[in-house]
Amino acid sequence: MAVLTFNVAPDSVICAVYEDDGCREHGVFEAPETNEALLLRMQRMARLYGALYALTGVGVSLANEQDVVAEDLQTTLQLPVLVTTCGDEATLAQRTLATF
Repeated sequence: MAVLTFNVAPDSVICAVYEDDGCREHGVFEAPETNEALLLRMQRMARLYGALYALTGVGVSLANEQDVVAEDLQTTLQLPVLVTTCGDEATLAQRTLATF
């Protein structure tokens, strides 16, 4: 069981896969200019990591009150989504693992 996390900052997004024993995958990509492009990129990453790991949920941490709609992400990914504003990647992973 694993969770996928997206730590969204104004200029970049940290994407990681966590299991109970720690981080399995970790990467950074440039934040797209629009929310639609950001959601599309998140969907692609979820499909990629979903093929490699048994994902049970997605954690998304948003910086600067960015308007990413969790309901749209949850619907398109067909996974539960936890949206928070914690800035620390490890905290985001722990919260997401505990939730899902």
